[in-house]
Amino acid sequence: MKELITLSALIFFGVTLACTVLFTIKSIALIKSSTFVAALITAFTFGVNTIAIKLTAGETLVVTIPLTILANFIGVYAGKWIMGKCTKDREWRISCTIPTKKSHCLSDFHKSFAEYNIKCVEFPYNGGTIIDIFSKSQGESTLIKEIITKYNLKYSVYELDKSL
Repeated sequence: MKELITLSALIFFGVTLACTVLFTIKSIALIKSSTFVAALITAFTFGVNTIAIKLTAGETLVVTIPLTILANFIGVYAGKWIMGKCTKDREWRISCTIPTKKSHCLSDFHKSFAEYNIKCVEFPYNGGTIIDIFSKSQGESTLIKEIITKYNLKYSVYELDKSL
């Protein structure tokens, strides 16, 4: 236990934690960012990882294994939290199907959205009505989901501003 609290062990833990955060951010950036940003984050991450590898060589397995497990557990949460804070809200279209047998709730449904100034468009079809609801934030999306689930309706979610 005493070996886990040495200066070199704490430095190893800090570098391993930083690596895990960076690897988590790198994984998300590879999918969601431009090629340049993904390449830059990957290059930096592997540079920091080289430091962790060098530090591992100087420590025993009794030190490196528990500290690596702890650093990875904390680091993934920290990396996802950082990316969540850096991610801007996206615009969504939620398409909701209201069958004819539930059409009596349409006016209440519209009033619920009007109350929160959420825009929606209604399209009649043979089996009922399709309503497209537009959300510009995570807060609006949460409200929309609450309203839709209150009426027990089926829905699909589409991200806007995506290109094919």
